[in-house]
Amino acid sequence: MSPPSLSIVIPAYNEAERLTSTLCALEAHPAASDAELIVVDDGSTDRTAEVAHSLLDDRPGAQVISLAENRGKGAAVRTGVAAATGSIIVFMDADLATDLSALQVVLAALECADVVVGSRAVPGAVVHNTTLGRAVMGRSFNRMVRVMGRVGVHDTQCGFKAFRADAAHLIFGVSRVDGFAFDAEALVHARILGFRIREVPVEWTAVDGSSVRPVRDSSGAALDLLRVVVRTRPARVRARAAELGWEPPSSDGSRPQGHSPPA
Repeated sequence: MSPPSLSIVIPAYNEAERLTSTLCALEAHPAASDAELIVVDDGSTDRTAEVAHSLLDDRPGAQVISLAENRGKGAAVRTGVAAATGSIIVFMDADLATDLSALQVVLAALECADVVVGSRAVPGAVVHNTTLGRAVMGRSFNRMVRVMGRVGVHDTQCGFKAFRADAAHLIFGVSRVDGFAFDAEALVHARILGFRIREVPVEWTAVDGSSVRPVRDSSGAALDLLRVVVRTRPARVRARAAELGWEPPSSDGSRPQGHSPPA
């Protein structure tokens, strides 16, 4: 069987109630109907893994991966990316807070980028049901990422991102953050490795019952970001990436190339 063109990674923690509608929506979506679906159960205490298996075990190429304990969204995404075999890798939240219309948008944007970030903070984005407190904390954190991480992205935390597979395997292959700052770390690494990053508007709805806790998780993400900035040394990141097959951009400015890890 030839490798799929698209892999979709869905990190899931206690998402048993929502996972059925999410996976059914993906299977019905034209851009995802043939995709390799990978659900990573991040040590859930409910029936998340059981529900995922019941829906995906008969789907060719689909995977359900269960982590032994709750490690964090970053660990779940990193695990899913490592298992993905598609030439394009997308990860999205299990609650489908980002409307699936974004899928065609990010796939099209990869024609001229290596990393595409779904964004709630650029012209054209539509946001529903958010709170003032959540919006203020999001803007503050993203400002920190732009200043401290020198990443020119206005919304690092939207859970909808797409990558060329070689870029994804390299970026997450050198990443370490398990918590909610993993997006920021990944984008810092993408910048250091010379990958082209593009931000596109999405339609996003704050979903009731989300596992995200704005105050606590924003504080934790800020601390993680400080650790990323302090310990991230470009030479070290490039050396780790080189071990995975990365080569720096050539003198003519052509994009860096990498290699997915062997199966």
